Amino acid sequence: MQQKKLIQALVCIGFTALLGACSGGGGSGGTGSNSGAGTPAGATGTVNMAVTDGPSENFSHVWVTITGMAMHTESNAVWSSSDATWTPMMLAAPVTIDLAQLDNGALNNLFNGITLPVGTYKQIRFFLLGDEDPLAASASATASSLASSLTWNDQVEYTNSSGQTVEAPLEIAQATQGLRLDGSFVVTAGSTLNLATDFDLDKIVVPFHHANVANPLSTASFTMKPDLAYFNMNSSGAVTGQVNATALCPATNGIITAQPATTCAFNLIAHAERLSADGTRYEAVRSTRVDPTTGAFTLAPLPVTDELTGQPITYDIVVRGRQMQTLVITGVQPSGTYTYANSAESFTGGTSLSASALPVTLTNEYPTNFALPLQPLTSGHAVFEQTFPNGTSTLPHEIRWAATNPYTGNIDRTFMAPWNQAFYVANAGLNVAPYSAGGLSFAAVTPSEGNGNYNVQVNEHVYYDFGANYLPTANLLTNLSGGYPVANGTTTVGFSYNAPVLDTGVVSGTVSGTISGTLSPKTSNSATVLGADVVLARNAAVISTVPVNSLSPSCSSGGNTLNNSVLTNCSYQFSGVGAGSMTAPLPGAYYYVYLRVFYSDGSHKSFPVSGYADLRTTNSASMSAVTTL
Repeated sequence: MQQKKLIQALVCIGFTALLGACSGGGGSGGTGSNSGAGTPAGATGTVNMAVTDGPSENFSHVWVTITGMAMHTESNAVWSSSDATWTPMMLAAPVTIDLAQLDNGALNNLFNGITLPVGTYKQIRFFLLGDEDPLAASASATASSLASSLTWNDQVEYTNSSGQTVEAPLEIAQATQGLRLDGSFVVTAGSTLNLATDFDLDKIVVPFHHANVANPLSTASFTMKPDLAYFNMNSSGAVTGQVNATALCPATNGIITAQPATTCAFNLIAHAERLSADGTRYEAVRSTRVDPTTGAFTLAPLPVTDELTGQPITYDIVVRGRQMQTLVITGVQPSGTYTYANSAESFTGGTSLSASALPVTLTNEYPTNFALPLQPLTSGHAVFEQTFPNGTSTLPHEIRWAATNPYTGNIDRTFMAPWNQAFYVANAGLNVAPYSAGGLSFAAVTPSEGNGNYNVQVNEHVYYDFGANYLPTANLLTNLSGGYPVANGTTTVGFSYNAPVLDTGVVSGTVSGTISGTLSPKTSNSATVLGADVVLARNAAVISTVPVNSLSPSCSSGGNTLNNSVLTNCSYQFSGVGAGSMTAPLPGAYYYVYLRVFYSDGSHKSFPVSGYADLRTTNSASMSAVTTL
């Protein structure tokens, strides 16, 4: 597939536009052994890179502050600033970018004409300033909706449970270790690559609140779970469409700011879906938000041909939204011409779904969540699917996707606006039309799961796959009798799931250790400790968490009252962590541990455990204790 679940070398491309060519550093990030026979020493290629964004139905702004990057030719290398085999390239000054301003095929042409040494790069580290770091000048110079500058280096803006605009920090787990980017990005002599990277904000920005806290904070917390993609623009096209705008709820500057009526639809998202690599399901390759005012959407860039077979790719376009029946248009091939000129990238043409607006049929919906929290690790996601005959096969299509709160293992929207506080799915079937350039003819289709029912596949964040022996009709959400669910029902329907399984060749590992120190109030304003969690992190993402007050009370002088308590060798353990072995090493299987303490003033602070847990060739590791908090 041309879409990869990686940023890979796009990061290098982006930063070298600001820093100069990657050849400016030492180490092994240059030509390497994959330059190709006969390639002259010092040979280079050219790369142009744009940035685009997936949908965000909850956030009006998502800012991040970039500091630099590093690259390596080996996938198993551990990042260290003192390791000379890395090629670090840090920016002269941090740069702050709003990721939420790019959707519907918009391309931000920040990085152009980058010259790179030929070679194969297998690992990139993308570095951000953390929300706890001092505010960068670029963040200070960036205006938010509520202030003349940002409050944090990484920050989100959303509508809260009272309908007010709120800003909150976006936490990057162990930001000093960077976002690890794996893959194989090849630069050949004299060639030009035109690339784009995609940030799907609804999948990578995860809201959460804390478990085992009597009085949780009044505002949401957010963390990042990187899951990014890149596209080769030289072989990409576009698909455009428009839904009936008269059926959409009123929006202000593209944002729903008040409780929507039940007589309109909102939060519409369009997906371009194709068969998964294992051929068992349709999965979203590219997603975008439907404009809430005009009803228009553009899915671009979309790969036009398969990189392995060279054959044209056919997509099913899924348009789903709140309070509406899901639309599916089958058999769509993207088209159009991608151009790069005068440091600008754009699409001309593209496949239009229909000359007339796509229908919007209103329907009831109901909230849903895990019947039991995600196990064995708390950070993962659930994919809600419905299945209908499509050609010669009957395969499920992705309708909705939800990340779990990494501190509870459930879907968490507690602090969002009232209309987004629960995770809703439509109590309906599908409205399906085969693609035809002459027009679309939709027909109501009852999914094999039943109207209002969904198959739910559940996965962990890393080194896992969906449960074994997957059956298209397994784990239905039960559509109860007696008229329930009702319109915008408030009773949550819990769903069970097949447990995720470790990928082939990956073994189950354990990270354990102890935590020691005094959980004292903040010295700056005497804010008291509300709670603390031991956090397992990898590649700027939280993998799992354990609340400190769930550990043995005997290790804490305060028992379950954490403020001013003394932690003495409090033992923690994470099981089910992806690991390798001596005979089958697992590149990248090393993890970091820190204690996250949160306070009564709404702030938090992270205290890292020194070193890292290396499970690349073993199934267990123990971390050093924290001694100073």
